[in-house]
Amino acid sequence: MEQIFSREEDYSNFIRFILPSIVTMIFLSFYTTIDGFFVSRFVNSNALAAINIILPITGVIFGIAVMLATGSGALVGIKVGRKKTKEANELFSFITVVLVIVAILLTIVGIIFIEPILRFLGTTEALYPYAKTYGTVVILMALPMMLKLYFEYYARIDGSPNVALKMSTVGLVFNVVFDFLFIVVFKMGILGAALGTFLAMVTSTIIGIRYFLGKESNLKFIKFKSNFIMLGRSCYNGSSEMLTELSTGITTFLFNQAILSFYGENGIAAMSIVIYIYYFFIAAYFGVAVGVSPVISYSFGAKQSERIKQYLKYSFNTIIVSSVLIFIISFFGRDFIIGIFTTDSEVMQIASEGMRIFSVGFLIIGFNIFMSGYFTSIGNGKISAIISILRSLIFVILGVVILPNLIGVSGIWLTITVAELGTILFSGYFYNKSKNLIEFR
Repeated sequence: MEQIFSREEDYSNFIRFILPSIVTMIFLSFYTTIDGFFVSRFVNSNALAAINIILPITGVIFGIAVMLATGSGALVGIKVGRKKTKEANELFSFITVVLVIVAILLTIVGIIFIEPILRFLGTTEALYPYAKTYGTVVILMALPMMLKLYFEYYARIDGSPNVALKMSTVGLVFNVVFDFLFIVVFKMGILGAALGTFLAMVTSTIIGIRYFLGKESNLKFIKFKSNFIMLGRSCYNGSSEMLTELSTGITTFLFNQAILSFYGENGIAAMSIVIYIYYFFIAAYFGVAVGVSPVISYSFGAKQSERIKQYLKYSFNTIIVSSVLIFIISFFGRDFIIGIFTTDSEVMQIASEGMRIFSVGFLIIGFNIFMSGYFTSIGNGKISAIISILRSLIFVILGVVILPNLIGVSGIWLTITVAELGTILFSGYFYNKSKNLIEFR
């Protein structure tokens, strides 16, 4: 691990190093997207809308897993940089057990309260049968879903991004195969989509477990003592990533309610497609953030300020270029991309108009996402959380409540761009103010 994170890198090597993480995050974004594609094509638009209704539940599960992974992972990386290998392994082992316990509790609570949860999320009578079927399976897959995300992140911390890529790739392929079999061949409808994702998650998780139980990993499961102080620090440090996921669920709920008042169920179906495109493209930004995070954590622990500055420069350059490319593709190629998901003319028209406005946000989203991840990687969970909660919750809620009342449905699609513009002012301020954090003496 030390040899991997301490070697000198030029920009081409930097891209090769983070590329597996970018691909992994893009593949992760595909899981729900694949289900959406198959149900929209081979079931109906109500099934597609129902999957969107369930996204807040997925956000809670993802959020807790990402919080534990990123929060503890940064601390583990810092300990490794300080040559405290035993403490790093103890924390890794302890947090793994905590995650398993939390996943089991989430499953029990979710199954007991599935009906009131779905009613609270705003499912209509037309969507309820689909939402209950899909949501039940999503809750049952909480453990493999959380372990998959956790082990993928820790594989990168362990200096093996290709293992994370393997987990994601195998899971993605299995998801496509199972969805095709269950939905197209066996005609199982939305249940087939949920089961396909469930089995794909389990397969991917098994790969992660085998890696960390094998001889190839540097991090090992060892005997540990419960350390609730470090658990608290891990949760605090990773709170920004959890807030991002939880906020996604909250804002998805608000977007659904807003668009429902304008277009009904077809509006939710169109919103689902726009959200799938959004997740796909911002996955590249998250890939840069999580890809470079382990080496920044290690360098921060080892007090190598020049290396941190070098990786920040490489990361900013990558985000600028990718932001321009993503905007061009999403704006000019929106009709083609939307056509992959649906042939319904009304849904296509709503989604296309929304995407035309929505695309502008891709020019600035990447910087905010990276800044949040950067502060997490150096153990500053407070600033990371502030950035995340501003961009994914506070400004979004204000936008979705105020803008549609001022300019109509266009205000819904403008909300993300406005929220990111407001946040980037704070991100820039915090970054400039905290540069002394990496000026080691």
